[in-house]
Amino acid sequence: MRLKSSVLSSTLLVAAVMALTGNPAVAAPVRYEAETAPATCAGTVDSNHAGYSGSGFCNADNAVGAAAQFTVTASAAGTATLGVRFANGTTTARPADAVVNGSRITTTSFEGTGAWTTWVTKTLTVSLNAGSNTIRFSPTTANGLANIDSLDVDATGGSTGGNGRPNDSNIQYYGRWNTSDSAYYAMGWAGGYLDAQFTGSSIGVRQRNAIDLYYSIDRGPLQWRRNVSGNVTLATGLSGGSHTIRIGYRERAGSYNGDPVFGGLILASGAQTMPLGRPTNLIEFIGDSITVGQPNANRPFTAYPWLSAEALGAGHTQVAQGGACLVSRDCYGMMDWFRRSSAWATYDDWNFATYQANAVVINLGTNDIGHGVSTTQFQQGYIVMLERLRQAYPNAEIFAMGVFRNRYVPETRNAVATRNAAGDTRVHFVDTAGWITAADTTDNVHPSDAGHAKIAQRLRPILDQYL
Repeated sequence: MRLKSSVLSSTLLVAAVMALTGNPAVAAPVRYEAETAPATCAGTVDSNHAGYSGSGFCNADNAVGAAAQFTVTASAAGTATLGVRFANGTTTARPADAVVNGSRITTTSFEGTGAWTTWVTKTLTVSLNAGSNTIRFSPTTANGLANIDSLDVDATGGSTGGNGRPNDSNIQYYGRWNTSDSAYYAMGWAGGYLDAQFTGSSIGVRQRNAIDLYYSIDRGPLQWRRNVSGNVTLATGLSGGSHTIRIGYRERAGSYNGDPVFGGLILASGAQTMPLGRPTNLIEFIGDSITVGQPNANRPFTAYPWLSAEALGAGHTQVAQGGACLVSRDCYGMMDWFRRSSAWATYDDWNFATYQANAVVINLGTNDIGHGVSTTQFQQGYIVMLERLRQAYPNAEIFAMGVFRNRYVPETRNAVATRNAAGDTRVHFVDTAGWITAADTTDNVHPSDAGHAKIAQRLRPILDQYL
């Protein structure tokens, strides 16, 4: 039942409150004991560690999937706060999938509590249906779960229904969006997307001009609707209760001039949106066409930024543009352009208070050599960019990747060392030597989908050490 040193927190429907306390952290809860039916324990119900409530606790088997499951009741569909009371007498955190009504919501962590008799509560916010719901904590490693004592459920808050318009506060945006047109929010850079939860049997989206959009219903596989405009129906015949949707757009680039704007959700009669939590962590990826995922057809969700962040249960953004450089010399110099809302902004217009990234990953240097940037200029420019990123994101872990074509790698490493020497210990060099070969690319430069998967497999555990 162990995890890595970091905590994998919430994904689409769960916002984990990262506070551990000795008492339940939710107000006016209903308590469900792990040892009392209809709760189930894939292991034994024990009582040999003092401090538990009720008559015992669930000591699940040390195996993947050996879960503790609760059946809880909500008077109405809406959000609920869960307080999971547990003890972990080891020094290693133990990861588990939180599964609500059969759908995996998040991978969360049960950290070491110091002793098996020390019980603490972790709080999560989830969405429940009206009536009976199952909440299952299923370990993801052979070490199994922490000991689970009880689950406190506060489902009294109900939900605040929204109308699905672009300014609906229940819609969660990721990436840089221009909101100056209240009818159509415009996606800046690549890889922007939005998540929402809604009721009703159908869902659609309002578009302006033609665009390729991708979407997912209830966290199912992402699928495309190509060259659509106007009112676009995405799903009908959905079952009762609530559902989730993710929508994103192909980026404008090269000769493709699609209109990546969001004009709001089209809800069924009487339906509404519902509050939706955000992941604890947000990762921003800054780069060129490789970070965009070009030229692969299913970018951005087959590109390494998307794959890495999704595997960590994190939100993500891609501030990236084909042909971008680090230094501004006849190309998009991202040391300057990362401060803008899109590649079409004419000045540094982005407000960094809109969101704060927990981590920033830089992959720049592939294109600078073609614009005559010297090694000295590159290293100095990289130092400036790292300084600017620290100003923009005071608390972020910053990762400077050596580019896959082995260009300016010593200069990238030296820039990181300079910032470390200046006292910024949260800047890290990522050595990518050997991560991919020419066989993992489409043209000896751009990774194939399989190449992106290899990169994500190597990058994810590096990020996981710090999140």
